[in-house]
Amino acid sequence: MADGAETALAALTAEVAGLRQGLALMLETQATHTEMLRALLEAAATPGGSETVLSDSLAQIAAILSRQTAGLEAIRGVLQRLPQDVGQTVATGVREALSGG
Repeated sequence: MADGAETALAALTAEVAGLRQGLALMLETQATHTEMLRALLEAAATPGGSETVLSDSLAQIAAILSRQTAGLEAIRGVLQRLPQDVGQTVATGVREALSGG
């Protein structure tokens, strides 16, 4: 395999790995949201429960959501660059393959 094709394949492999990581983070986020909602509903439904429990639960949820937002923004950046990165990598590989590179 020509060096250009190997480089293109390595770049595509890295992009796919980035997408897999992004999807794993997204699934983790969904699981966390499910758990947060469960805890919030339990706190709200507790008979005679104090407002402090509910307030603490909401504060924890807000903190977790802030952290996860940063991760999701990073995923969005990767996904927005993906078409251009893949196109450039494929074009480079094709050029090098055609030139006998």
